[in-house]
Amino acid sequence: MAVALSVVVLPAFNDLPGVPGEATPWYDAYRPSETIDIDGVDEPLRYTEDGLGIVPTGIGKNAAAATTTALLTSNKLDLSDTLFLTVGVAGGPPSLSIGSVVIASAILDWDDKCRFDYPTEESPIALNPYTDGQGVYHPDGDTVERTLTLTDNVELTTSDSLPQRVSDSPVITPGTNVCGDELWHGSELAAQVEWLVSHSETTDPYRATEMEDAGTAYALSRFDALSQYLCIRGIANYDRPLDSQSPRENFFSDSFESGFAVGLENAVRVARRVVENEL
Repeated sequence: MAVALSVVVLPAFNDLPGVPGEATPWYDAYRPSETIDIDGVDEPLRYTEDGLGIVPTGIGKNAAAATTTALLTSNKLDLSDTLFLTVGVAGGPPSLSIGSVVIASAILDWDDKCRFDYPTEESPIALNPYTDGQGVYHPDGDTVERTLTLTDNVELTTSDSLPQRVSDSPVITPGTNVCGDELWHGSELAAQVEWLVSHSETTDPYRATEMEDAGTAYALSRFDALSQYLCIRGIANYDRPLDSQSPRENFFSDSFESGFAVGLENAVRVARRVVENEL
């Protein structure tokens, strides 16, 4: 008999050296006692008796799409009424404090574009004429709005030792989530991201950048299940230097990953409010 799950949490990783595992807070909080091995998924899906499933997807869009597809096509699971919930860390623009939580109103595939020699050409990127907006995914708007209302009073943590461009406390906000296989960093590239967002079918500005969610959304859309998807990301670092460091120096500096713990903790705090409401 297939196992019916109310919520499936999809962290990206639990074994990346030097940073907190995205699945660990869920294992620690809910102590899932049952496991299922799913063909095509690297790690077993762990689940609780009340219907919470947890399984890392792996890093990157390909891994996320493959894992999500394997879950959706497995005869061991009944996911017809499941909420698929991505919870993890992300980069973001310096208009947000580290530790802010972004609930994706749209997910944009950063790799779905044209790129040209620059500065030879007037503009380094353009929309892809062959895909015609296929790289934009919209989670259900009512679900996003209900989530914002439900989590409005979740207390977020912060740290005075983290690099901050703004002095405000971290916030919970909707926004466009830009997903790409390319690890980019720097002000010029951030301007290109903002251009792509402004010329795509999105209404909210760019708020987060990560590597999995367009793959997850693509797989869900193929099975007419995108309306069952919610993405919650905690801002763990900035997408550009805040000082005179070069982008390369900043990206590989010792402090670049210092916000991972705060970003992950806040994302999980917000997501747990959603999970407890669903179970």
